[in-house]
Amino acid sequence: MSTDSDAAPRESFDVRIWLDPVCPFSWNTARWLDAIATRSGVRVDWRLMNLAVLNEGKELSPALQARMRDSRQVGRLMAGVQRDLGQRGVHAAYFAFGRLYFDESLPVDAELADRVLGAVAPLRTTRESLSDTSLDEVIRQSHEEGQRALGDVGGSPLVQVQGRTFFGPVLTEVPDEDGGQVLFDAVTGLARVPEFAQLQRPRPAH
Repeated sequence: MSTDSDAAPRESFDVRIWLDPVCPFSWNTARWLDAIATRSGVRVDWRLMNLAVLNEGKELSPALQARMRDSRQVGRLMAGVQRDLGQRGVHAAYFAFGRLYFDESLPVDAELADRVLGAVAPLRTTRESLSDTSLDEVIRQSHEEGQRALGDVGGSPLVQVQGRTFFGPVLTEVPDEDGGQVLFDAVTGLARVPEFAQLQRPRPAH
């Protein structure tokens, strides 16, 4: 998925992130990156990936099946906003959605769609986009673009810095200002080392 309308000139970006809007870990990563961008002027390119596409053909629990339905519906909503308003529209719509879905625990339905769209005032997209399967191919293309950039199969989020794409960073919470900058500097540093492949530690128990 392009991040700008076809007629708009392409911008350059410092960081690119592919995310599924319904992924709670991506919500943390997105807020971390947005805070970095606000403080330092780092330009972030917001793109869509899709957990429903990633998990096609897999046996999932009822809870995960419900999350995948949300993934498909919200992906369509964001794809419609991107078509109408480009990069800035996707950014505004995603953060409006995240506050409603994660912070207020609202379900994915027509009311939530109306509130998200009201925050960005798109030109053509309506609540009906939640079920508009014509948008699915746009989402799939963007998802596959992220997988190709990673060079493997990876979940949400994928972050690209200086041409290197990582799965993650996966954040259990949004770090404070100092910690957020340390993390950004660390990811940027790792991207400069072509031999670096993987670093992982267990998530804390909740």
